[in-house]
Amino acid sequence: MVRRFVWLIAACLILQCGWQVSGSGQPARAALTVDDLMRLRSIVDVQISPDGSRVAYVASTPNLARNSHDAALFIVAAEGGASTRLGESVAIVNVPTPRPQLRWTPDGGSVSVLGVAEGRAEVFVIGVPGGEARQVTRAPEGVVAYEWSPDGKRIAFVTVDSMPAEEERRRAEKSFVIRAGAPDRATRLVVQRVDQPDALKLLTPASQYVDALSWSPDGREIAYSAAPRTGFSAAYDAHVYVAPVESGAIRTIVDRPGMNTGPRFSPDGRSIAFISTNGHSDIMASRSLTIVGASGGAPRAYPMDDAWVNEYVWAPDSRSILVQANDGTFGRGPHMFEQAIVRVSVGDGRATRIDSGPTAAFSLASSRDGRRLAYKRVEARTMGDVAVLDVASGRSTTITELNPTLTDRAVGLLKPISWRSFDGMEIWGLLLTPSDAPAGRRRPLLTYVHGGPGGGFTYGLFPQFMHIVPQVDPYPTAAMAGAGYAVLFPMPRGGAGYGEAGQRAIVNAWGEADYKDIMAGVDQLIAEGIADPDRLGVMGASYGGFMTNWIVTQTDRFKAASAGASLSDLSDTFYLSEGGEFMVDYFKRPWENRDGYAAHSPLTFADRVTTPLLIQHGEVDPRVPLAGAWKLYRTLKALGKTVELEIYPRGGHVLREPMQQSEQMRRNLEWFARWITPDERRR
Repeated sequence: MVRRFVWLIAACLILQCGWQVSGSGQPARAALTVDDLMRLRSIVDVQISPDGSRVAYVASTPNLARNSHDAALFIVAAEGGASTRLGESVAIVNVPTPRPQLRWTPDGGSVSVLGVAEGRAEVFVIGVPGGEARQVTRAPEGVVAYEWSPDGKRIAFVTVDSMPAEEERRRAEKSFVIRAGAPDRATRLVVQRVDQPDALKLLTPASQYVDALSWSPDGREIAYSAAPRTGFSAAYDAHVYVAPVESGAIRTIVDRPGMNTGPRFSPDGRSIAFISTNGHSDIMASRSLTIVGASGGAPRAYPMDDAWVNEYVWAPDSRSILVQANDGTFGRGPHMFEQAIVRVSVGDGRATRIDSGPTAAFSLASSRDGRRLAYKRVEARTMGDVAVLDVASGRSTTITELNPTLTDRAVGLLKPISWRSFDGMEIWGLLLTPSDAPAGRRRPLLTYVHGGPGGGFTYGLFPQFMHIVPQVDPYPTAAMAGAGYAVLFPMPRGGAGYGEAGQRAIVNAWGEADYKDIMAGVDQLIAEGIADPDRLGVMGASYGGFMTNWIVTQTDRFKAASAGASLSDLSDTFYLSEGGEFMVDYFKRPWENRDGYAAHSPLTFADRVTTPLLIQHGEVDPRVPLAGAWKLYRTLKALGKTVELEIYPRGGHVLREPMQQSEQMRRNLEWFARWITPDERRR
């Protein structure tokens, strides 16, 4: 405890208690601290009213006292102005993080969210501008997802089957046994009338696990996607179906391998759009916008140069679709950190960007006439705000300011950079440097490797997690910049930004070319006089944790490293992880490629490590099990290396509890301050 207190004092001195000094010696804007980051608010959902006049949104705020992320519902005029809070009596679902599933009722007179009732997620309706909240579903096991019927008289929702009586009895008497491979309870598609919450009509069989739904424009049918199983990789077995609401047989619309999910009827009812890997079942296949006739037929893909589609909305004339994606046509080179809003023509597949500027878009929502699109707009050093896009002109207006204090804070400067790797390939990344720092001074450099491996970074204060409550990022890079560090966010091959071929470039080759891509970026910053070669650190979680572990077995150039949710023995990931099947895509099965697994496992080369390593891991991480962290830790300890292991109780693959998030960020800041102290005389 004494040693930790000393390092806390050292970290405070390095941070200058949250203040920076400009090159002229005059006081500059205050730097962000971890405490500041844990006070920031996040947009988690955006929906525009059918007539386009108002925007409803949900903002999340970390609550350290309650150890939760608290969500609140607001409404604001589409032209901007003061926001009004609604539905304060509703406890919006926030476990593990806020999941409001905000919707407008078709008549535009109310909004609905998922709130907590008797421990379950249920749909609540709140009148606009300020009516009382009213619970409209009473699902015995709660609501997973829902949509209003076009006439607003019915709700279709997804719910889990109730526990069988025999299982309930055996659990109560403690004789219940978990059997590997036993099917989970089905997730069913259910319809109810709003005025009859206790009369539920099941539309799908127990053999299907429904994950998304969409009403037909006439309200007679519901398109949905479902897989025959649950689990991390279940979406890669999902097919598209249509169920009649009143009577009749379910029709299979898309029946082929791979991911076929997220269906939505076109406004004219003739087509269904969905996201698909187009017959491919591996994790590296691009997730394309795809359209099929409402009665079935051959699907048509709109690949947009291997874009990975995340969200989309139909235009009201059914002739085009507005898409938000990463990678692909508008996500290469200096634009790979953006997430553009793109109009895709259904007829000829032509894609046109309709927003502008280096931003990332999330949570797209269109007015009924298609003239306005509301969304979360994230710029380089922001947390994101609600914006409204005039679709015809492409002019976007930000209408909220959730974190006004950021205007006066030193948030650092973030910009795209590129370099040539060992084989001449152009590699991109983001570079964060301290605000108001004098030019021409070498800085300590922290290299932050993203997860995936098919992931990447976007603009925003938390460049890896702007799509969700962003405080899950374990590395407080804004505070690190405030402490004097530069931060490199490399995008090596194997991740987003280089198309499907780039994803496949690391098959049976983790830690080869991608490692060289990262090191070439570090060398470039040293050659340009930006980075101090004697003060280098590396960090990352998940695949970034693997790469951090790998890097410290390959070079002694880094003075400190921090690995979160990290892999050390790749065979563990096949045998123990919920995503073990995806290891087959990269390395085959362990008994089919023993040499490949061993040759790319950091554990194999643990005796080479000289860099002090901090290992952080969630206690119940299902994707990268804790066993790997223990194996590397015990090996390094036995070898006399400098290593520390921190286990976060209840923690999963990422940490969701604010107290743990704050502690993890603080510990990482301390760790690098301990081993790579930014010397103010050298700034």
